[in-house]
Parts: sequence; C-alpha cells; structure tokens
Amino acid sequence: MKTLRNVLFLAVGLGSGVAAANGFYINEHDAKVTGRAGAATATNTDPSSIVYNPGGIPVAEGTSVSIGSSLIIAKGSYTDTMDNKTKTDSSPAVLPSIFLTSRVHEMVSVGIGFHLPFGLAVSWPDQHAQSDVIQDQSLRTYFITPAFGINLNKQVPGLSFGGGVDLVPATVELESAVVFGETRGTAHLGGDAFGVGGRVGVQYKPEALPQLQLGAMYRHSVNLDFKGKGDFDIADPYRNQLPPDGDISTSITLPSAFSLGVAYNATPELNLELDGVYQTWSKFDELRIDLPGDAETLSPQDYENTLTIRLGGEYKLSPVAAVRAGYIYDPTPIPKTTISARLPDANRHDITAGGSYSFGNYDVNLGLLYVLPGKRETSMDDPYAPQFKGTYEVTAFVASLGLQGRFGQ
Repeated sequence: MKTLRNVLFLAVGLGSGVAAANGFYINEHDAKVTGRAGAATATNTDPSSIVYNPGGIPVAEGTSVSIGSSLIIAKGSYTDTMDNKTKTDSSPAVLPSIFLTSRVHEMVSVGIGFHLPFGLAVSWPDQHAQSDVIQDQSLRTYFITPAFGINLNKQVPGLSFGGGVDLVPATVELESAVVFGETRGTAHLGGDAFGVGGRVGVQYKPEALPQLQLGAMYRHSVNLDFKGKGDFDIADPYRNQLPPDGDISTSITLPSAFSLGVAYNATPELNLELDGVYQTWSKFDELRIDLPGDAETLSPQDYENTLTIRLGGEYKLSPVAAVRAGYIYDPTPIPKTTISARLPDANRHDITAGGSYSFGNYDVNLGLLYVLPGKRETSMDDPYAPQFKGTYEVTAFVASLGLQGRFGQ
C-alpha cells in the first residue's frame, strides 16, 4: 500500500526524468541538421545556428528565416520478471521551431529563435503494473533565444563568434494512480516555471587549411522552480489518509552542455563532420519536493554525465540539391538502479538521412531519424533499487520538415 505522498513524489520526479534523458532531450529543430545526425557545431551558418552554435550567426549575409516542425513517434515498453509486457500508448508529438537572423552591420548580426529542446509526453495503459508510479505525464520547455554574432573575418580570417540568452517558460502536468487494496484513486498535479540560461559559440575556418572547419559551443544550465497545484481523489475512508489539495513545488535543473565539432570538405561536393556533445546530467543527483501540509520528500536520482557522438555528412548533387546521412551514439544518463516507467530509456543508436532542394531564395529541407530498437535491464543487486525489476525497450522515429528563405543577399 502506498500513501499519496509517495505517489506525488514519484510523479514530480517524472517531470525531472523527462527533462533529463536522451529520449526526451530533443535535438531535431532543423531538418538539415537532423539529416546529418545533428553534426552542425562546426558548419551550421543557417538561422538555426542560434541553437547549434551562435558562432555561425554572423557568417551569412542579409536576412534569413527558417520555419520547421518535427513529428516524433516514440515507443517504449516494460517487461517484468514474469515476462508480462506492457507498451506505452503515447500519441505522436509535433514540435515547431522558428529562427531569424539578420546582418545589421559589416561585422554584426542579430537573431531570435524559438524551439522546445526538453520534454515530451509519456502515457501508459490504464491500470498498468506501475500505474501508482506514473500514468500520464507531459513536460514542455519553451526556449526563446535572442542572439547576436560578431564576424571577425577581417581581423582574423575565418573567425566568428556569438551568443544568446535563453528565456525558458515551462509547464508540467502529471497523473498517477493511488491504490489502497481494491480501491483506486488519482493524483493529478500541474505547475509552471520560468528560467534563464544562455549560450556562446565560436566557429573557425583556418585560412591555411580551407577544407577544415572547427566549432565549439557552450550552453549554460537552466534552473526551473516549478510551483503548482495538487489534486487528490479517492473514496472514503482513505481520503483523510492523504495530503490535502494544495500548493506543491520542486526545482529542476536542465543540464549544461559543451559541444565540439570538426568538419572536413573531402571534395568540393562532400562535407563530413564529427561532433562530441557532453551534458552534465549529474546535476540531477536528488529530488526534493514540497507537498501540501508542510510535508517534504527527498530521494536520490544519481544521474550520470553523458558524451554523445554525432557523425554526419552532406553531398551536393547539384547547385540546388543535396543529400545527407549520419549516425548518433546517445547514452542514457539514467542508472540501472533508478530506471522505471516514469522514463523508459536505454543507450541509443540512431541513423539519419535527409535532403534539400533549392528554388530561388528558398530551400525545402527534409530530415529523418530512426532510433534503432534498444533495451536495458534494471539492476538486480538491490531488491529495492529499483522497485520494479525487468527490462525496458525503446524505439523512435522523427521526421523533420523545414522551409528557409534568404533575403537581401
């Protein structure tokens, strides 16, 4: 038997878990970048460089606008030690993005971007085995990023840098079951938060080695202090054993990241890039929650820092057409001792493909990403960590479509 305090703790923990996992850190905000496996730190000078490396903002001339959307279909499952398997029933998610950059001076460019890099929805069938851990959840983080770039090509040929401020409103909504014997109830909560972060980046194309391109970018962590309401429903005589409806709060830190990219033009038509992205998930080492009735819960999470490897390439078929492909190795930060239905996850191997076609000042871009089916077993060493033993499986498909326009070039 679980009290609602336990259930509420687990539910709010999911909000953090969704933010802090490779499956719910979303990197697909530009179809061109998606097609080349997200390897863009050294080469991207499109408006989406606001996200991938603001050092690329001042390279392009004129004004450019990019509008896109990604369809994400993610599937997970849990198989217990008795071989009973339950699959998620989450609906597909559509995530928009828009970026604008403009050269306002010989050396200076400015821009603004909107994208959703953290959060997705996870839903399980009613009364599944871990329904008192989580039933349904949704987390959204909206990054609004005014940015700038400085082109130092005249002073140091091939050098540019830039930066931006991330303004981050966020929302979370969670629901889980409360079970007392044969009697079932629900715990439902919602909250919002606002955080501020930032990013800086640099790109360099050495004059002595024109085939080589280098890039680096740092994104600062963002602290989100969620405040909201909890609503708890269950039939008597159990309702008085639960906390009252009322205010809840918790804090989540979205991790910082450092990316380093090296690109090489093997031929005039073929560009290859290798990126490494290091993210500080270890900031999420514990979860502290304030509950109604002056209660508090604290639980270790012990997430681990990760290094994601991205290898991508682009081949120009003609002056107006190009194709792309790539591979990603994306390890999960979640230890085997804390994985649960709150966030089914595993180390991921992704393959990507894409293409572009230009007509006049406009480009149409398509990017596809497939997360190869992967699985992960829970730790069996400690009977209570995690509580539910078994195997989690994940797979996903992403389709990104974008339109870019260039003006005044």
